[in-house]
Amino acid sequence: MNQEFENYREEMIIDGPPWEKRDVAGFFGTLWLTITAMIRNPIQVFAVMRRTGEMNSALQYSVLLQVLGTVISLAISMLVTGRSEIIPVWMYEFLGSDYNWGTIFIMSLPLMAILEQFFKPLFLNLAFGMIGQSQTSYSTIFRITAYANGTAAVWMLIPGIGGLVYIGFNFYLMLVGFRTIYSTRNGQFLGAIILAVFLGFISLIALSLVSTLLFAGASPA
Repeated sequence: MNQEFENYREEMIIDGPPWEKRDVAGFFGTLWLTITAMIRNPIQVFAVMRRTGEMNSALQYSVLLQVLGTVISLAISMLVTGRSEIIPVWMYEFLGSDYNWGTIFIMSLPLMAILEQFFKPLFLNLAFGMIGQSQTSYSTIFRITAYANGTAAVWMLIPGIGGLVYIGFNFYLMLVGFRTIYSTRNGQFLGAIILAVFLGFISLIALSLVSTLLFAGASPA
């Protein structure tokens, strides 16, 4: 680790997240520092996290680590189990064998991560507003969820239980973020999470119905 990086270490910790200062200490240095800071002391990271401004850095952090975590965890799982397919065989039986669904899944990972990163804070912001915590903002929640998603994805590398650890640690980091920035109580956070999941589920149903109606209307009589 070079001296320049050491000189900026303290500055980045108190004015972070470090990842958003890649021009100072480089790509890999700030990536590692952000991951370790989020794991060791997420309260400090969230306390100094920017609330406004561009969200590209947070989005890149989330998508990069989620995609890498998923791909590497799949590779580890295939090595451990001896499975030759990216997705289970039963999924081919369900979806059909006309396409290489494993390749499609891998190629769609960045898009899925991006969509999740934009819609999760949207539903959370709506949910917090519905339970009376109206001081939340989309941009701040976007950053909380982005750094929680990306950091938690590191635990996906644990064979077997990585997915469960990812979910649990992601939940924990989001809770810490909301408690640190908005002084959200545990009950409020849990209620907002449940409501956000419900809103997302309803939105998916509505989208499916609209898509079905559109395709039905476009099909020849």
